[in-house]
Amino acid sequence: MGGNAMAEHTNSTVEPNIGFVGLGVMGEPMCSNLAKKTRSKVIGFDLTPDPLERLAEEGVASAASLADLADQCELIFLSLPDGDAVKSVCCRPDGLVAHMKAFSTLVDMSTSPVGLTRELAAECRERHIEFADAPVARTREAAIRGDLSVMVGCD
Repeated sequence: MGGNAMAEHTNSTVEPNIGFVGLGVMGEPMCSNLAKKTRSKVIGFDLTPDPLERLAEEGVASAASLADLADQCELIFLSLPDGDAVKSVCCRPDGLVAHMKAFSTLVDMSTSPVGLTRELAAECRERHIEFADAPVARTREAAIRGDLSVMVGCD
């Protein structure tokens, strides 16, 4: 390779596919901003079809299941209403974490109880999945603007 071609080759990066689970009040605008502001393919999953239909207009693909999402994505965000929803999505034997690939990353932006967060972090660690606890603060309008306050904790 010539000098410029080599520089271009070594500076190129492959953007990871981004998954987003929970497209409600806060999740839908956060997912929308990821689709608008990254070069990654963004794939959503929600039990309600309406936000998926709206996000499709912005280029967000839909996953058929949590297993499908985990198979396609290296980075997955959660924005779920409470700890029970996080536990239901992630911690079942057939849940999201069971399907995620080793060395992928799970970011929980939900407001979850400390005990559940520790349990989820331990399960991820056992499966060689990176985990970040990242609850958000502010309003839906802030999420739409891309102006949330995010407190992140991870190893």
